[in-house]
Amino acid sequence: MKRKRIGQKTASHLLWLCTICSALLWGGAGGGLLCSCGDYWEGGDPVDARRMTLGRRVINMMVGDRYRIPVLFEPDTLSNRSVWWMTEDKDVAIVERDTVIALSEGLTLAWAMSVSDHQTDSCWVSVLPAIYLNPKSYPYDMVIYADVSIHGHKYTAADEDSIIIGAYIGDELRGIGKMRQWQGRDYMEIRIWSPVRLGGDVSLRCIYRGRALVELFPDVFEFDGEAHGTLSDLYPLVLDDTARQLWPDIEGDDGIPYFDNGDTLHVVVTNPEE
Repeated sequence: MKRKRIGQKTASHLLWLCTICSALLWGGAGGGLLCSCGDYWEGGDPVDARRMTLGRRVINMMVGDRYRIPVLFEPDTLSNRSVWWMTEDKDVAIVERDTVIALSEGLTLAWAMSVSDHQTDSCWVSVLPAIYLNPKSYPYDMVIYADVSIHGHKYTAADEDSIIIGAYIGDELRGIGKMRQWQGRDYMEIRIWSPVRLGGDVSLRCIYRGRALVELFPDVFEFDGEAHGTLSDLYPLVLDDTARQLWPDIEGDDGIPYFDNGDTLHVVVTNPEE
């Protein structure tokens, strides 16, 4: 994944542009102001914001997800809560009406400036690729019938929205686990697709949708067109604390924020059509 360092020069340019925009849009005590969040605020004698902070330091998403960024003001009685927004890389994410929209895989900064007294704050936005597969593109398949356990938790159908089990050949997604039932017993069916009849190592990844975290199962299969495990004897897929973390890369000295299980923040994913 392409990653960019956000330098002091870039930050200064963004703040400078926000300040210029505010000066151009300010309409005086009797005028009005068209704010980036889409609200029209009538001028008058507003109480200035002493402080504005964003409710998240890091927002972890997948392509296509939307998340409304919490914005906190001091004093909390402030009437004009409008905010201008910018993102350092608009190809990765944009902000509309206080809602960040993930557009492509990457890492960027979201900058905010309050209309009242021009208070500023920022947060990181990290975006994972969307999980999508078109099986019609592949004529051959194999299947794994599995009983899945993740860090001591038995995987169930209730986990499917937040945790995705993906099958990969190399770095290409070739299958997505689906929960099924047989004679009252829950199991996962992982059907893996390929353009060739035989060959290629299949690895399994645990993708935590709301945490921008990907871990690797220790099991590796050869694509052989066969079934692994049966409905009466499920293959045990176990992910424990020794699992290798694939994303994000843990780097503490290059300007990229450090993520771990204690720091990651859950994201409320909404349907873009709602």
